[in-house]
Amino acid sequence: MEYVVAIPSLSRPCALKRKTLQLLDEHNIPKNSIYVFVIESEYEIYKSIIGDEYNLVVGVRGIANQRNFISNYFELDTYICSLDDDIEKIMFLDDDIDLTSVNNLKLIISFMINTMDSAEVNLCGVYPIANAFYMRDNVTTDLRFCIGGFYIFRNKKLMLSTSAESKEDYQNTINYFIHDGSVLRFNNLTFKSKKHACGGLGKDRDMMNAYAASYLVNTYNSVCVYRKNSVTEIRLKRNIKLNLS
Repeated sequence: MEYVVAIPSLSRPCALKRKTLQLLDEHNIPKNSIYVFVIESEYEIYKSIIGDEYNLVVGVRGIANQRNFISNYFELDTYICSLDDDIEKIMFLDDDIDLTSVNNLKLIISFMINTMDSAEVNLCGVYPIANAFYMRDNVTTDLRFCIGGFYIFRNKKLMLSTSAESKEDYQNTINYFIHDGSVLRFNNLTFKSKKHACGGLGKDRDMMNAYAASYLVNTYNSVCVYRKNSVTEIRLKRNIKLNLS
Protein backbone atom coordinates (compact mmCIF):
# COMPACT_ATOMS: atom_id res chain seq x y z
CA MET A 1 0.00 0.00 0.00
CA GLU A 2 1.47 3.34 -1.03
CA TYR A 3 1.61 6.18 1.47
CA VAL A 4 3.57 9.32 2.27
CA VAL A 5 5.05 10.44 5.57
CA ALA A 6 4.29 14.02 6.61
CA ILE A 7 6.24 15.76 9.39
CA PRO A 8 5.25 19.29 10.43
CA SER A 9 8.22 20.92 12.15
CA LEU A 10 8.97 24.26 13.77
CA SER A 11 12.35 25.38 15.12
CA ARG A 12 13.62 21.83 15.69
CA PRO A 13 15.78 20.87 12.69
CA CYS A 14 18.45 19.15 14.81
CA ALA A 15 15.92 17.18 16.85
CA LEU A 16 14.13 16.23 13.64
CA LYS A 17 17.31 14.86 12.08
CA ARG A 18 18.46 13.10 15.25
CA LYS A 19 15.10 11.56 16.13
CA THR A 20 12.26 11.15 13.64
CA LEU A 21 14.36 11.11 10.46
CA GLN A 22 16.89 8.75 12.02
CA LEU A 23 14.06 6.45 13.14
CA LEU A 24 12.59 6.39 9.64
CA ASP A 25 16.02 5.76 8.15
CA GLU A 26 16.62 2.83 10.52
CA HIS A 27 13.38 1.28 9.25
CA ASN A 28 14.26 1.89 5.59
CA ILE A 29 11.36 4.23 4.91
CA PRO A 30 12.19 5.72 1.47
CA LYS A 31 13.43 9.28 1.79
CA ASN A 32 11.53 10.34 -1.32
CA SER A 33 8.26 9.48 0.42
CA ILE A 34 9.06 11.71 3.44
CA TYR A 35 7.81 15.31 3.41
CA VAL A 36 8.92 17.86 6.01
CA PHE A 37 6.75 20.99 6.28
CA VAL A 38 8.39 24.14 7.64
CA ILE A 39 7.79 27.88 7.66
CA GLU A 40 9.49 30.03 5.03
CA SER A 41 11.89 31.80 7.41
CA GLU A 42 13.33 28.44 8.56
CA TYR A 43 13.58 26.73 5.18
CA GLU A 44 17.29 27.37 4.64
CA ILE A 45 18.38 26.25 8.11
CA TYR A 46 16.35 23.03 7.74
CA LYS A 47 17.82 22.42 4.30
CA SER A 48 21.37 22.91 5.60
CA ILE A 49 20.82 20.43 8.43
CA ILE A 50 18.70 17.65 6.89
CA GLY A 51 20.08 17.91 3.34
CA ASP A 52 18.45 17.45 -0.05
CA GLU A 53 17.30 13.84 0.20
CA TYR A 54 13.95 14.67 1.77
CA ASN A 55 11.03 16.65 0.38
CA LEU A 56 11.29 19.95 2.24
CA VAL A 57 8.13 22.01 1.75
CA VAL A 58 7.41 25.60 2.77
CA GLY A 59 4.09 25.56 4.56
CA VAL A 60 2.50 27.98 7.02
CA ARG A 61 2.86 28.92 10.67
CA GLY A 62 0.63 27.33 13.32
CA ILE A 63 0.04 23.62 13.74
CA ALA A 64 -3.66 23.69 12.76
CA ASN A 65 -2.84 25.83 9.73
CA GLN A 66 0.03 23.52 8.85
CA ARG A 67 -2.12 20.40 9.08
CA ASN A 68 -4.68 22.05 6.79
CA PHE A 69 -1.84 22.92 4.43
CA ILE A 70 -0.66 19.30 4.46
CA SER A 71 -4.16 18.01 3.65
CA ASN A 72 -4.44 20.45 0.76
CA TYR A 73 -0.91 19.67 -0.44
CA PHE A 74 -1.67 16.00 -1.08
CA GLU A 75 -4.35 14.59 -3.33
CA LEU A 76 -7.68 13.38 -2.03
CA ASP A 77 -7.58 9.82 -0.63
CA THR A 78 -3.78 9.79 -0.29
CA TYR A 79 -2.69 7.73 2.70
CA ILE A 80 -0.68 10.02 4.96
CA CYS A 81 1.34 8.86 7.96
CA SER A 82 1.75 11.92 10.16
CA LEU A 83 4.60 12.03 12.67
CA ASP A 84 5.88 14.61 15.13
CA ASP A 85 9.43 15.81 14.56
CA ASP A 86 10.82 14.38 17.81
CA ILE A 87 9.76 10.72 17.75
CA GLU A 88 12.47 8.50 19.22
CA LYS A 89 10.81 5.10 18.81
CA ILE A 90 7.54 3.34 18.02
CA MET A 91 6.65 0.69 20.60
CA PHE A 92 4.17 -2.16 21.01
CA LEU A 93 2.66 -3.85 24.04
CA ASP A 94 4.56 -7.09 24.54
CA ASP A 95 2.73 -9.88 26.43
CA ASP A 96 0.52 -7.27 28.15
CA ILE A 97 3.49 -6.33 30.33
CA ASP A 98 6.29 -4.45 28.59
CA LEU A 99 6.76 -1.89 25.85
CA THR A 100 9.13 -3.10 23.13
CA SER A 101 10.43 -1.17 20.13
CA VAL A 102 8.94 -2.32 16.84
CA ASN A 103 11.55 -3.87 14.54
CA ASN A 104 9.66 -3.33 11.28
CA LEU A 105 7.87 0.02 11.06
CA LYS A 106 7.05 -0.58 7.39
CA LEU A 107 5.07 -3.66 8.35
CA ILE A 108 3.28 -1.82 11.16
CA ILE A 109 2.23 1.04 8.88
CA SER A 110 1.05 -1.37 6.18
CA PHE A 111 -0.94 -3.37 8.72
CA MET A 112 -2.59 -0.21 10.07
CA ILE A 113 -3.54 0.91 6.55
CA ASN A 114 -4.89 -2.52 5.62
CA THR A 115 -6.99 -2.53 8.78
CA MET A 116 -8.36 0.91 7.88
CA ASP A 117 -9.20 -0.37 4.41
CA SER A 118 -11.02 -3.41 5.74
CA ALA A 119 -12.99 -1.33 8.24
CA GLU A 120 -13.67 1.45 5.71
CA VAL A 121 -12.39 4.01 8.20
CA ASN A 122 -10.24 7.00 7.26
CA LEU A 123 -8.33 7.70 10.50
CA CYS A 124 -6.34 5.50 12.84
CA GLY A 125 -4.15 6.37 15.79
CA VAL A 126 -2.20 4.85 18.65
CA TYR A 127 -2.38 4.89 22.43
CA PRO A 128 -1.53 8.45 23.55
CA ILE A 129 0.61 7.55 26.59
CA ALA A 130 3.63 5.27 26.62
CA ASN A 131 2.51 3.31 29.67
CA ALA A 132 2.00 -0.45 29.39
CA PHE A 133 -0.19 -0.55 32.51
CA TYR A 134 -3.02 1.31 30.78
CA MET A 135 -2.61 -0.15 27.30
CA ARG A 136 -4.53 -3.10 25.90
CA ASP A 137 -3.84 -5.55 23.09
CA ASN A 138 -6.80 -4.50 20.98
CA VAL A 139 -8.05 -2.14 18.30
CA THR A 140 -11.10 -0.03 19.17
CA THR A 141 -13.58 1.59 16.78
CA ASP A 142 -15.46 4.01 19.02
CA LEU A 143 -14.58 7.67 19.62
CA ARG A 144 -11.12 7.60 21.19
CA PHE A 145 -8.48 10.30 20.96
CA CYS A 146 -5.96 9.84 18.13
CA ILE A 147 -2.95 11.84 19.27
CA GLY A 148 -1.16 14.01 16.73
CA GLY A 149 2.27 12.51 17.37
CA PHE A 150 1.61 9.44 15.22
CA TYR A 151 -1.50 8.77 13.20
CA ILE A 152 -2.47 7.69 9.70
CA PHE A 153 -5.32 9.05 7.64
CA ARG A 154 -6.79 8.66 4.19
CA ASN A 155 -6.93 12.27 3.12
CA LYS A 156 -10.50 13.54 3.04
CA LYS A 157 -9.43 17.19 3.30
CA LEU A 158 -11.41 17.75 6.51
CA MET A 159 -10.23 21.23 7.44
CA LEU A 160 -9.48 22.24 11.02
CA SER A 161 -10.56 25.47 12.65
CA THR A 162 -7.55 27.41 13.93
CA SER A 163 -9.56 28.21 17.08
CA ALA A 164 -8.41 24.82 18.40
CA GLU A 165 -4.75 25.52 17.68
CA SER A 166 -3.28 23.63 20.65
CA LYS A 167 -5.74 20.70 20.47
CA GLU A 168 -5.96 20.25 16.73
CA ASP A 169 -5.55 16.48 17.13
CA TYR A 170 -8.73 16.32 19.21
CA GLN A 171 -10.57 18.26 16.52
CA ASN A 172 -9.12 16.03 13.80
CA THR A 173 -10.30 12.93 15.70
CA ILE A 174 -13.79 14.40 16.03
CA ASN A 175 -13.96 15.48 12.38
CA TYR A 176 -13.08 12.02 11.08
CA PHE A 177 -15.40 10.34 13.58
CA ILE A 178 -18.29 12.54 12.42
CA HIS A 179 -17.35 11.82 8.79
CA ASP A 180 -17.11 8.01 9.17
CA GLY A 181 -18.94 7.16 12.38
CA SER A 182 -15.73 5.50 13.60
CA VAL A 183 -12.02 5.93 14.16
CA LEU A 184 -9.55 3.13 14.75
CA ARG A 185 -7.15 3.20 17.67
CA PHE A 186 -4.41 0.63 18.09
CA ASN A 187 -4.22 0.45 21.87
CA ASN A 188 -1.21 -1.87 21.68
CA LEU A 189 0.94 0.72 19.89
CA THR A 190 2.47 3.94 21.18
CA PHE A 191 5.56 6.11 20.74
CA LYS A 192 8.27 7.83 22.73
CA SER A 193 8.93 11.55 22.39
CA LYS A 194 9.81 14.48 24.59
CA LYS A 195 6.67 16.33 25.64
CA HIS A 196 6.71 20.12 25.63
CA ALA A 197 10.17 20.34 24.06
CA CYS A 198 11.44 23.65 22.70
CA GLY A 199 9.81 24.56 19.42
CA GLY A 200 6.39 23.24 18.51
CA LEU A 201 3.62 25.22 20.20
CA GLY A 202 6.02 27.44 22.08
CA LYS A 203 4.94 29.62 25.00
CA ASP A 204 1.54 30.48 26.53
CA ARG A 205 0.51 26.82 26.38
CA ASP A 206 -2.00 27.01 29.25
CA MET A 207 -3.82 29.96 27.71
CA MET A 208 -3.88 28.27 24.30
CA ASN A 209 -5.17 25.03 25.83
CA ALA A 210 -7.93 26.85 27.72
CA TYR A 211 -9.05 28.69 24.59
CA ALA A 212 -8.95 25.53 22.47
CA ALA A 213 -10.81 23.50 25.11
CA SER A 214 -13.54 26.15 25.27
CA TYR A 215 -13.90 26.15 21.50
CA LEU A 216 -14.11 22.36 21.25
CA VAL A 217 -16.57 21.90 24.13
CA ASN A 218 -18.85 24.60 22.77
CA THR A 219 -18.60 23.51 19.13
CA TYR A 220 -18.76 19.74 19.63
CA ASN A 221 -20.77 19.49 22.87
CA SER A 222 -22.41 16.24 21.74
CA VAL A 223 -19.09 14.40 21.67
CA CYS A 224 -16.72 16.18 24.09
CA VAL A 225 -16.77 17.70 27.57
CA TYR A 226 -14.31 19.25 29.98
CA ARG A 227 -12.30 16.92 32.17
CA LYS A 228 -13.36 17.10 35.80
CA ASN A 229 -12.07 20.23 37.57
CA SER A 230 -10.24 21.46 34.47
CA VAL A 231 -10.71 24.30 32.00
CA THR A 232 -7.72 23.34 29.87
CA GLU A 233 -8.33 19.61 29.26
CA ILE A 234 -11.20 17.78 27.60
CA ARG A 235 -12.31 14.21 27.13
CA LEU A 236 -14.23 12.54 24.33
CA LYS A 237 -17.51 10.76 24.96
CA ARG A 238 -17.56 7.08 24.09
CA ASN A 239 -20.40 4.82 23.04
CA ILE A 240 -22.22 7.58 21.20
CA LYS A 241 -24.24 7.12 18.03
CA LEU A 242 -24.31 9.71 15.27
CA ASN A 243 -26.98 10.31 12.67
CA LEU A 244 -24.83 10.21 9.52
CA SER A 245 -27.71 10.36 7.05
